[in-house]
Amino acid sequence: MKKKILFGLFVMLGLFMITGCDKTTTTTNNTSKDTESKEKVTFTKVIEKKHVKYKVPESISDMNGFKDLGKNCYIYYYTNQSSVYALYPFDEQVEKVDKVTINGFNYETYKYVEKSMVHYVYRTKVNNDYHLFQYEVYDAEYDDKQVEAFMNTVEFVYDEITYKQA
Repeated sequence: MKKKILFGLFVMLGLFMITGCDKTTTTTNNTSKDTESKEKVTFTKVIEKKHVKYKVPESISDMNGFKDLGKNCYIYYYTNQSSVYALYPFDEQVEKVDKVTINGFNYETYKYVEKSMVHYVYRTKVNNDYHLFQYEVYDAEYDDKQVEAFMNTVEFVYDEITYKQA
């Protein structure tokens, strides 16, 4: 009878040790994954479209998404030769549209926060083409400097020698 009780205690102690060690390992692995996913991305992969070239993170998916600072981010680019509604995605929801100059080009820009999502909008007109960059983050808080870093990679490429800001 004492052998059965001792055997039972050893089995329970062994199970406790095995499951206890496993939980510690899982916690350690999750912590390292969280740290990795909160790293700041750099914009190094060149994307070339008609009349524009810009850089995105190497980790960008086919759906234009990537993880940055632990958040899901997306970059969208749209162009048109006429001023259409798609160039003004959230204008009616913001009070003020700012004007900034980046790399010698003037942009209309704003940051629109809705619930748990941030939309950064930059648009300009160069050589009779309208260009819209939309940087979206699925979180209400994000480092604006990352969006600025992305916008600093944008270059307008035309066959003509001069680039004209319309």
